[in-house]
Amino acid sequence: MKKIKLPVKIRGKTGTRESRRLRKKGFITAELYGAGEKNYHLLVDRKEFEKIWHEIHGETVLFELELDGKKIPSVIKEIQRDILYGYPIHIDFQILHSREEIEVPVPVILKGEPKGVKMGGILEHLIHEVHVKTIPSKIPGHIEIDVSNLGLGESIHIKDIKLPKGVRITENPEETVCTIIVPRRVEVAVTEEAPVEEVPEKKEEEKKEEEEKKE
Repeated sequence: MKKIKLPVKIRGKTGTRESRRLRKKGFITAELYGAGEKNYHLLVDRKEFEKIWHEIHGETVLFELELDGKKIPSVIKEIQRDILYGYPIHIDFQILHSREEIEVPVPVILKGEPKGVKMGGILEHLIHEVHVKTIPSKIPGHIEIDVSNLGLGESIHIKDIKLPKGVRITENPEETVCTIIVPRRVEVAVTEEAPVEEVPEKKEEEKKEEEEKKE
């Protein structure tokens, strides 16, 4: 897991009105907490955070928060965004302890072109993120799944994901991560004409006998 340094400041005042004022100045309000730890009300420079977020492409990373000369290891638990414009307005950070298990969201990335897609199927990626529980040193930045051998109508479930020892996913193991959909096609029924049986011509003698009977 990548480690990113992020300077933060103590936020003196709290409340909705103060938070709005600070956001207009280009800050993101934040909370820092942890088991048995003091809670901190923080400020983060929005431009600096958005630059980092763009560089890590949404991967799960360890943030080393620099606060008054201290370096505090933490992960993001939640980001609140502006409803209209989507930029971050508030972040919850959780303090990490080296031997304490923590549950964090981790992105799921699919790798390869499924053989089912080559046969005309459609790859449907249903779960883009899972929650893993493990100690900080084992938190994966992302989970990569090779879908190259996935055929038509086949699926990969959470239980099929291979994880490092000591890492587990908290979601239902039966949930489908991705599947190859078989598209509906209109089948045109082709009616084949039944072969006509050829009637062998009657022999000349048989023809003469029939004519005599008619007379």
